[in-house]
Amino acid sequence: MGSSQEEGLPCQPSQPDHDTDSDDTDATGPPAALLEGLLLGDGKPSPHSTRPGPFFYIGGNNGAAIISSYCKSKGWRRIQDSRREDYVLKWCEVKSRDSYGSFREGEQLLYQLPNNKLLTTKIGLLSTLRGRAWAMSKASKAPGGTQARLGKDATAPTLEDLPWTSPGHLRPQRVLRMEEFFPETYRLDLKHEREAFFTLFDETQIWICKPTASNQGKGIFLLRKQEEVAALQAKTRSAEDDPIHHKSPFRGPQARVVQRYIQNPLLLDGRKFDVRSYLLIACTTPYMIFFSHGYARLTLSLYDPHSSDLSGHLTNQFMQKKSPLYVLLKEDTVWSMERLNRYINTTFWKARGLPKDWVFTTLTKRMQQIMAHCFLAAKSKLECKLGYFDLIGCDFLIDDNFKVWLLEMNSNPALHTNCEVLKEVIPGVVIETLDLALETFQKSLRGQKMLPLLSQRRFVLLHNGEADVWPRLGGSCSLRRRLPPPTRQAKSSGPPTPRAPDQPGTRRPVPPPLAPQRPQLPGPSPDPDSAHDGQPQAPGKEQSGTGDRHPEQEPSPGTAKEERKEPENARPWGGHPRPTPHAPATLPAFRDL
Repeated sequence: MGSSQEEGLPCQPSQPDHDTDSDDTDATGPPAALLEGLLLGDGKPSPHSTRPGPFFYIGGNNGAAIISSYCKSKGWRRIQDSRREDYVLKWCEVKSRDSYGSFREGEQLLYQLPNNKLLTTKIGLLSTLRGRAWAMSKASKAPGGTQARLGKDATAPTLEDLPWTSPGHLRPQRVLRMEEFFPETYRLDLKHEREAFFTLFDETQIWICKPTASNQGKGIFLLRKQEEVAALQAKTRSAEDDPIHHKSPFRGPQARVVQRYIQNPLLLDGRKFDVRSYLLIACTTPYMIFFSHGYARLTLSLYDPHSSDLSGHLTNQFMQKKSPLYVLLKEDTVWSMERLNRYINTTFWKARGLPKDWVFTTLTKRMQQIMAHCFLAAKSKLECKLGYFDLIGCDFLIDDNFKVWLLEMNSNPALHTNCEVLKEVIPGVVIETLDLALETFQKSLRGQKMLPLLSQRRFVLLHNGEADVWPRLGGSCSLRRRLPPPTRQAKSSGPPTPRAPDQPGTRRPVPPPLAPQRPQLPGPSPDPDSAHDGQPQAPGKEQSGTGDRHPEQEPSPGTAKEERKEPENARPWGGHPRPTPHAPATLPAFRDL
């Protein structure tokens, strides 16, 4: 979950990756016009263009071949210098402050939201879910459980506990509670939580200890015995007394969580498995959130809860590759969702009284519910600009009672294709991610309705933010339009005055200032300890359910093509009226591509 590398580092080493088609020729055209021209056309530059580019940059090797092939099929050219700012698409494994500082909203596409750690680190996800759990418990006047009480100091103003609904489902369902899908978890970087865990531990239950911001199973170990917990307790106390801890408290070994280990996992032929699915944030202005199936990951060895070999407890490919049998048996460590469904139907359907095709009905719906819940918990705090998009890997475990647990959410999920199932799944996920990011960018820029989406194939729409009411109080999403709303012209019998095209290298006119925002309502102070992933950062505040704000609801996936009716008085674009359908006429002409 998250990257083990620190933020602020370059996205990629300065050495080129020897791409023979790369070109570092200086560009002379504005990225906005390049990207806009590509989107308004068929995605390819004009053969008569004398302008170099458009350019794309990829930092790292994760999925690089698929992304590069996609971009080159559109006639784009790859650059190797991470410091260049004339790109139309930048996809980096490791986030860089420089990338966000120089990013031009509405002109470029940039992979990974700056503060996605609210979901993709262990402490970030825990704090986000606790804040929502505590807010809902306050709204419903009901006890929120241990985890909600631990998160009470990091909460935002009250949210209403509303049903989880969808245009395609008339019967509402109640909101999920954190303890129903997320294992009991404690933060070791907070003294009161650390002491609470050390007090409640006994040897009848296994716990798993994880660093907050790492992946591939690095730094993970199990806690079974009292002496192991005592050693961990001594280590955290020693680290807390270290003067370095007071200067950089989020860098020390105490930046970990301990989580109750699910000791009764459902097994496939005696082996432990989990399910990787995808949460796509294709656009943040407005939010367009999607779900996609992935695949099942299995261990090579039979499951033994008492084994000290982590490869029998952790299913990821990084751990399985350590086995000498991996080369021979790697194809059996990854199952397609269709194969998993067939196995469940054959083995458990009648014996356990499950619905037919449980994987594609009950399991799918539950994963979508959990993803939507997590997104809504972080929604008002995520940083939003037109051009930001993100693909997050979500890992689920199913226990032998067929209860679905969310284990973690991962930034920069593995996009390697080292076995046949991954070769079938990963390219489609990456290509549709880019297609949806491009199409939603185009429609947002032009003020068009999002649905239907021509590029939507396997992804399922979870949340359409077009109906979200703005302005928000205390949110991090400004949703500022790069272009002013079109002006209504009086009807005239004569032809309209032609608009002069932009000259290459010129910048767009600055839009008029936004309408004044209402004063922000006071709310409880955020918990300073809720910062994570190495950099202390105070989260934004959620608005309470007052005024003309529509209360938050957890949407069901429903049908991909369904549209939600927008209130006539809703203004999703930072206070501006929605652009009228003839908005493309206001875009600068770009005829050089």
